[in-house]
Amino acid sequence: MCLLSIAFNAHPDYPLVFIGNRDEYHARKSAAADWWPTEKQILGGRDLQAGGTWLGINKGGHLGVVTNRPDLPPPEQGPRSRGELATRWLNNKELLPDLEQTHSTYGGFSLLLTDQSQLTILSGGHGAGALRTSSIAQGITGLSNTATDQPWPKLDWLNAQLEQTLSDGAVGIETLMALLTRTDPVPGAASHGVPATPFVLGDSYGTRCSTVVLIRKDGHCQFTERRFGPGGAAAGESRFEFDCGSSGNQDFS
Repeated sequence: MCLLSIAFNAHPDYPLVFIGNRDEYHARKSAAADWWPTEKQILGGRDLQAGGTWLGINKGGHLGVVTNRPDLPPPEQGPRSRGELATRWLNNKELLPDLEQTHSTYGGFSLLLTDQSQLTILSGGHGAGALRTSSIAQGITGLSNTATDQPWPKLDWLNAQLEQTLSDGAVGIETLMALLTRTDPVPGAASHGVPATPFVLGDSYGTRCSTVVLIRKDGHCQFTERRFGPGGAAAGESRFEFDCGSSGNQDFS
């Protein structure tokens, strides 16, 4: 997952609106979003190479997303899979304080976690120094593949577009998907030496899937994933609807 934006308690009818693109090598094997056959409370895609997930939600309404940080060096020993971080959260297993001691055993990461009350972003990995943690009660924020305090034109654009879309009252899957599948450059992105479009076209590497998650104030969740192959060719879609029940409060601290 390389570009994502989330509105948390920022809309009167939708306490959670998530949109995100996963950019990855097309050759990396992964499973389409679905309810997992073993951990049946988890809905999301699965990384079939290293395990875990880049994005998932559970039946209690906990959402977890992880992005990699290529600006940080990998551990000298084989790094643990970043995908297990989101998976542990979705399994309702505590991440802290254990992660404060173990984050350097992973490749660089940023991790976005939500429950019904707050949104938390953690950033760590080998070479990152201390684990960084920040929480917000409401607002619009996002992640890409850089430090959370580093400006990133595509992310700034996506956050601003999500804010405008919600302000216009256009909380619909197609409207939100259109933001993710934009193939025109956004202002300022090319100067950073990275793909200047939210949707990355490529034969070997590119946007593999776009995901929209909407949770209404009554707890009803809509989860939509659209998948793409080399060159942005359509490769399938999955849609799910369910009601988020109570699975206990997760402790961020």
